[in-house]
Amino acid sequence: SVSRASASCGHPVAMAAAAAAPPAESRAAASAEEGEPPAKRQRPLAAPRFAVDERVLCNVSRRRSGFIWKRGTIRTHWYQDASTPEPIPYLVELDSSQLGGEGKLCAAPADDDECIRLEARACLDVQAMKPFAVRLADRATARLRFQEGDRVAVQLDVGNWEQGVVLEVWAVPERKGKVMKGWEDLAVPYAVRLDISQDVMVPFDGDAVVRPEHAPLPPQRSIEELLGGTRRAPARGSAEAAAGPRFSKRRDAAGAWVNVDAVTGFARPCSPPSSDDEAAEDGA
Repeated sequence: SVSRASASCGHPVAMAAAAAAPPAESRAAASAEEGEPPAKRQRPLAAPRFAVDERVLCNVSRRRSGFIWKRGTIRTHWYQDASTPEPIPYLVELDSSQLGGEGKLCAAPADDDECIRLEARACLDVQAMKPFAVRLADRATARLRFQEGDRVAVQLDVGNWEQGVVLEVWAVPERKGKVMKGWEDLAVPYAVRLDISQDVMVPFDGDAVVRPEHAPLPPQRSIEELLGGTRRAPARGSAEAAAGPRFSKRRDAAGAWVNVDAVTGFARPCSPPSSDDEAAEDGA
């Protein structure tokens, strides 16, 4: 059994027997049934970004500016005991394979990307890719589903998928044309160039993070929803999605030309339209 939990992302939290303790909501309800007043909370508990049993990366660095990512599974929300003045958003059970033995609970005291993040997430963060890296000796038996030039869709965050093309299989991060220190014998399955002019690395070869371009995808989140709204992006192939082009050139507030993604809301600098006949709008 797991008897102790360590704190992550530079937040020191002392906890004992965390695995056996119920989350804050359960203890409050039990206290009310027994006639005892529940523990006072300074603010209502927000809805966590990740569900129980969801796979995540947890930052176990003790330094606030440090990043040491470990893979694990969320075991409970809003843990609290006598040593924790406020409920902790997540307890994560780290994978035993990374620790050389039995799994260990890790407290994620903040629900942000510097403390905890989705495991199935393509990005260029080399530190976040390191827990997934495969050694050269292990690649001989690994069969990848895609080849260079294949069109794919990758997940950048929960409900945020983008299409692109596979640039490289068994990708290795480089700096100034040289393999980065610590990656000499390591690689991740893919590097992908997205249609939104970004390159990302794909941590593992599974449908949770990379799929064929035209494969069904989970519901996509619109830019409004990503910023806290409720409107979802139109499904691929729907009448709403087909109502207009996804990318359009227009001038921003400063008068510069940008290419605007109608799904994500991202705007990137671009050249002016090639002719006066191209659709372009002023203002942003």
